[in-house]
Amino acid sequence: MTTPARPDDPTPLAVTVVVSRHPVPGREAELTTWAEGITRAAEAFDGHLGAHIYPPSPPERDDLIIAFSFADAAALSAWESSPERARWLAKSEPLKQGAPRTHAVSGFEGIFAPSVHATSNPPPRWKTGVVIACALFPMSLLLNWLVMPHLSTWNVALRVALSTIVIVPWMVWAGVPWVSRWLKPWLTSGSR
Repeated sequence: MTTPARPDDPTPLAVTVVVSRHPVPGREAELTTWAEGITRAAEAFDGHLGAHIYPPSPPERDDLIIAFSFADAAALSAWESSPERARWLAKSEPLKQGAPRTHAVSGFEGIFAPSVHATSNPPPRWKTGVVIACALFPMSLLLNWLVMPHLSTWNVALRVALSTIVIVPWMVWAGVPWVSRWLKPWLTSGSR
């Protein structure tokens, strides 16, 4: 499932596609080996950011899950329409049962991809929003309390640019991952 990039959007978001495949009983290891091969093949494509394989772990989860991340929807589309991917999909036919289930995410949703040992789906959007707010608040407060008063002579666009340069890396690499770990029991609980 591909989310098309809007031509008027100058800043395309990274896209993560999560695919679930149900192995033929007794062929779980072969399907996992196949998944390692298709993820290596995807690495050769422009815009490939990474892939993660989550092998079946009965009794909690019988499906093999692969998460592919690409720089934008166009890079994902190039991979999805490639003859290389088609060859790999054909190789999986005798190893899986039923149709694969696909889910595409972009932006902050991708940060909430399940960990290798996860047994549940990503959290609902409202919980994702709570995590983002909890990570955003302390850094925004610190910047506005400690830094921005000293920059009152700066143009508003420059102040916003500075706060963006500080806050975005904080959110992606520290704030959201830390708050997600801290709230993991709540994020993975069944309440929707």
